[in-house]
Amino acid sequence: MWLGRYWPIVAALALAGSLAAKKRIPVTEGTMPTHGPLFVALLVGSILLIGVLTYVPALALGPVVEHFLLHPSHWGT
Repeated sequence: MWLGRYWPIVAALALAGSLAAKKRIPVTEGTMPTHGPLFVALLVGSILLIGVLTYVPALALGPVVEHFLLHPSHWGT
């Protein structure tokens, strides 16, 4: 039980340590700055898109289920 509980923490710390030990690469034309408004807009847009794609299918199924509950003869039984 201890191994199952603390293994993800150890793995996350090991990953963080390996990322912290990496050498910094110089900024080139191919790197995107993370301190500008473009990065913030893309980050917020990605978070909103993932949130919408998570909840819209569940919201769309509500009317479908309600239709089948109101009209049980369409179920084929």
